[in-house]
Amino acid sequence: MMPVPAGQFPLTEEEYWRDYEIIRNDVNAAMVSCYTHRTITLIVASDSDLAMRVNRHPDFWRITSFSLQNSLFIVLARILDSDPRLHSIYQVLNATTAHPEFFSKAALRARKLAVPGTEPNPPWLDEYVENAWEPTVRDLRALRKALGPHKTKFEEIYKPIRNQIAHIIFKDDQSIEALYRKTLKADIDEILCFLHNVLRAIWFLAYNAEPPNLHGDNYGYFGRVRAITGDTEEMLRTLP
Repeated sequence: MMPVPAGQFPLTEEEYWRDYEIIRNDVNAAMVSCYTHRTITLIVASDSDLAMRVNRHPDFWRITSFSLQNSLFIVLARILDSDPRLHSIYQVLNATTAHPEFFSKAALRARKLAVPGTEPNPPWLDEYVENAWEPTVRDLRALRKALGPHKTKFEEIYKPIRNQIAHIIFKDDQSIEALYRKTLKADIDEILCFLHNVLRAIWFLAYNAEPPNLHGDNYGYFGRVRAITGDTEEMLRTLP
């Protein structure tokens, strides 16, 4: 029997969460690539003593910078690829809409009972589940709809950079510079923040019955950025 391609339905709940974890790890990799590179660039540019230490091994830091930039664009392109044959955020969001039963009150009850140490019929559970928010298919479809503007921005500005990285379309500096001239750090921040938020929103919906709120910093995005930045700065400051 031929294997079922990623993102096709129906899925078991175990398969759904496996696919979810793949994309969650990809989003984390994109965030680490972005903010590690950004922190290295900022600190080295503002600290002449550290810049001297870094310049003792220029080839290492040059390839590190190149690798982090490439990784960001390549991973983001994979996450945002809407090709149904590939595994991406689209497959996760499509599966979310196709399986509202994963977010039902019955599924919530089962998850709470599966928490290690939970007694068979805790006295609080009936009321908790009864009052829990249960999404409609329309609610779940809104998560995919919210992806649209971020996908459009990536396709128009950042996917051409990914194609240049992967295929070396242009060989002259002016053409390459023209690609990067349209870029804004804020664009990448918004795309990464949305991807982080939508995945965390799905988890909180499944495990706590919380209605998704994709605006602002409701799911710890900025805390994660600070952690990546802090780890990178700590590593740089310890350079001999």
